[in-house]
Amino acid sequence: MSSSTRAAVAAVVLIVPVALELAWPAFGDHVPGHEIFAASQLAGWLLLLSVCRRGIVPAKRGARIGRRSVLVGCVLQMLFAGIYAVTALDGEPLEAAFVFFLLGFLALTVGGLAWGTSLLRSGASMAGGGLLATAVAGLLAMLLGMDPWHDVFLLSSYAAWALVGRGFDTIPARRVPRTDRVVSAG
Repeated sequence: MSSSTRAAVAAVVLIVPVALELAWPAFGDHVPGHEIFAASQLAGWLLLLSVCRRGIVPAKRGARIGRRSVLVGCVLQMLFAGIYAVTALDGEPLEAAFVFFLLGFLALTVGGLAWGTSLLRSGASMAGGGLLATAVAGLLAMLLGMDPWHDVFLLSSYAAWALVGRGFDTIPARRVPRTDRVVSAG
């Protein structure tokens, strides 16, 4: 599956439960709604982790650190989803799980800014711009916790991942040097 497809599917999977809760507020008040939300978070961030693991990294320190930070952010989001799913079985998810959610978005913000800026400088404008958009919109979603702004920025952050995946697919491999080269033993 291409990066474009994985990122687009991830964006939809992450957006749908948030949109459902906006349209039908009672959706998030019951165990099935909590579990659907947690499953979508886990699946979506797992897909985005796979997109970012294969993403092109310019040979610059900031890009490498940014990519690692984005990967850590994806893992933190998956930890949040797992804890949320397990603790929501009684209808009351553990509020402390949101620490992983917030730390994940903080790592995604720092990483998205560093990696995205580096990609923009190297000519990979769609992937770089998508990472910058996910970083800024994600940060705004965390800083502006009141509705509707939280949801608007959260949905925008999720949607921007489709640009990241598409951007990774359109970058010619020779244009941006990769740092994860394989060295043969021979």
